[in-house]
Amino acid sequence: ENTAHWKVKDIDPEEQRAKGYCPLTPKEVGIFLTSLGYPSNTPIYIASGEIYGGDSLMTDLRSHFPFLMSK
Repeated sequence: ENTAHWKVKDIDPEEQRAKGYCPLTPKEVGIFLTSLGYPSNTPIYIASGEIYGGDSLMTDLRSHFPFLMSK
């Protein structure tokens, strides 16, 4: 907490994505994996905690890759 770079900052997610700093959205992941030729029965492991935007953003990914698993 005493270290400056650990302090909470105001982050503009649109600005961060425009700069390429944010990870792909679940929809983008589905498009990416499909374009690489992964079959729809490929298990997808969600290693992060909660997905930004919640389950509503997982719909597209889940429709292409129904075997989603998390910790």
